Amino acid sequence: MATTKELFKERMSIRKTDPVRASVLGMLIDAVQKATRELNREETDADIAGAAKKMYDQTQATIAEYEKGGADTAQLKTELAILKEFVPETLSPEKTETEVKRIIEGLAEQDRVLKNIMPLVKAVPGMDMKVAKSIVEALLK
Repeated sequence: MATTKELFKERMSIRKTDPVRASVLGMLIDAVQKATRELNREETDADIAGAAKKMYDQTQATIAEYEKGGADTAQLKTELAILKEFVPETLSPEKTETEVKRIIEGLAEQDRVLKNIMPLVKAVPGMDMKVAKSIVEALLK
């Protein structure tokens, strides 16, 4: 994955030819820098992916709201497509359930509580945590 320096270079080179992409890259760079500054550490690929995922989710919600109101969403959909390049692939709900079951089965009976399971689930690459949490809660009932 690219670093913010690489993203900045790309942004500067395309700002006149593709202003929408340049704008999205600028917002992504700002979000990553803000997150790393708050945590007082160097950026990682996870920071870029996390910021992109957060922006992607926010843009999806905005598109839904605009469509309810009948507003034009063309530019937002373009931004969404650009952000999708930086969002890591997530596991399908079926694969998520399989992984969660595998994790739960690997724990002793007394350790099968949400607080012990979720950190292990979070460590799986590509895990959609909202889906995973609902699956874990359903399996623990």
